[in-house]
Amino acid sequence: MRYLSALAFSFLFLVSLGQRVDVKTGDSTYIDSIRNYEYQLEGLSHNIINAQDQVERITSCYYFIQTLKTALSIPNSFDYDFTTIKTVSVIRSDDDRFRLFTWNLLLDSGVYMYFGAIQMNNFDSLELYGLYDSSEYNKDLYYGQFDNRHWMGALVYQMHHYKFKKKNYYLTFGWDGQDAKTNRKILDVLWFDEEGKPQFGEEIFDFDGDLQSRIIFDFNDNAAMLLRYDKNEEAIVFANLVPINPLMVGMHENYVPDGTYDYLKFEKGIWRRYKMMFESRGKKHGGDLRKF
Repeated sequence: MRYLSALAFSFLFLVSLGQRVDVKTGDSTYIDSIRNYEYQLEGLSHNIINAQDQVERITSCYYFIQTLKTALSIPNSFDYDFTTIKTVSVIRSDDDRFRLFTWNLLLDSGVYMYFGAIQMNNFDSLELYGLYDSSEYNKDLYYGQFDNRHWMGALVYQMHHYKFKKKNYYLTFGWDGQDAKTNRKILDVLWFDEEGKPQFGEEIFDFDGDLQSRIIFDFNDNAAMLLRYDKNEEAIVFANLVPINPLMVGMHENYVPDGTYDYLKFEKGIWRRYKMMFESRGKKHGGDLRKF
């Protein structure tokens, strides 16, 4: 379909744009310009989610991408928070190095397409990297390292930054409405290579002795699974998934949380899995366990 091809290439290039400028007190020229684009983005994002016709949803997504690129080309745009756009996740890294935009598009087939962009916060310019959802085409999902053109598409709802041996890592926690029967949670790691380009995945997750580049949880479409970083515990906490019937092992559309929570703890550069966090330790957790 030509519409999907257009979407796939909408973010095809790296853009170097948006020089920072000094603004006089009371001068709202740049803010007003960005705000005008924000109103357009709000309407387009609403259509991406709510339009009944698939062509309208796809077209709105295409123009959303083009309008977002234009808005981010305005000087000082990195400092502007797009608070009115409710259907797009915008997460800023706690070191202010970049921010991450992600959103999704539901096709009539029941499959979600995911879109994203990384806006860098450089001193003399802003750089924008498009993220291309390649979940269906990537090989070696659990152990592979992917660049921004081969991103494991997901709606990112949390990010955790940490350092190890002077290298910055950004854990990303994402939701993917995989298909009509299965949802997916993806724990990935974002980092930047020597050229400053984004990379996803590194073998830092020790999951029961298996060293993986990312962790993927598939579960029943009607179930809610927790996966997030808990600041109080200083650990990645996640619901333990089990099949509703022992005969359904491996059939992930039948997997649901069993009411217990396991966790990953950071040890010497590796996030290592441990079981039964709250039952065994009884320590107060840092958030509502019903959230993601």
